[in-house]
Amino acid sequence: MILFGVLFFGLFAVMPFVYMVSGSFKTLNEVLRGFPSIIPEQPTLTNYHYALFGNDLVQTSYPLNVRNSLSIAAMTVALVMVIALPAALVLARRQFWWTTLLSGWVRVAQVVSGIIVLIPTFLILRNLDLVDNLLGVSLAESIPLSAFAIWILTSFIREIPFALDEAAEIDGAGQWQRLLYIIIPLARPGIVGVTLLVFLGSWNDFLNPLILLSDPNKYTIMIGLNTYIGMGGQIEWGRLLCVCTMSCIPPALLIIFAERHIVRGLSAGAIKE
Repeated sequence: MILFGVLFFGLFAVMPFVYMVSGSFKTLNEVLRGFPSIIPEQPTLTNYHYALFGNDLVQTSYPLNVRNSLSIAAMTVALVMVIALPAALVLARRQFWWTTLLSGWVRVAQVVSGIIVLIPTFLILRNLDLVDNLLGVSLAESIPLSAFAIWILTSFIREIPFALDEAAEIDGAGQWQRLLYIIIPLARPGIVGVTLLVFLGSWNDFLNPLILLSDPNKYTIMIGLNTYIGMGGQIEWGRLLCVCTMSCIPPALLIIFAERHIVRGLSAGAIKE
């Protein structure tokens, strides 16, 4: 009975992905025809050619979208880690009134939706001339992701014995040296997990690029998907499913090869502080 339940829910979870891949090889007429079939009647690569080599209807292309998404994700990861690592070290090793206040802000930031601060963020980036700029999108994404990274990394650093810090301090190591040579090597699993989660968060972000980008040449993969919805809500389903399939490949590979780091990164926040 348990095996049947696992099999049922496994198929339930996998079937949308299977149909997405199958639909990417179908024409629009076949996608819209009656009950969906798993195996295409007349398989075609037209949808992939349309997405990879551009067209005259959609203003962007998949390779360009991927390049922009990777650029934004890389900048976001760098910004978040530069902010989160020192902040997590302070919160884990120092107990002052302002660290308690900062810890409270980090927890509040976890439950506050990014849309609440979207207008102030847009106004600030506009004054800095960073609207319609990949760096501006990265800065906007770094705000909520930094709070998440600080929260997770603080738990990891608290697992590292404070005696190691004291021994290094006796040997003359400064705070930055302790961070570089003790904290980072010992907290590497947590850092890797947080880095991967921040990358996925940036890759899947839709709202910030939608608001901050207007140049089609700067669209991310999520905004590129939106361009396949035409006037009047008409959707090129075969082409959309094709781009969705290709868009799942980078995060899927990342999750497959780094699953244990992601799981540990997610479970770290459950540790009682």
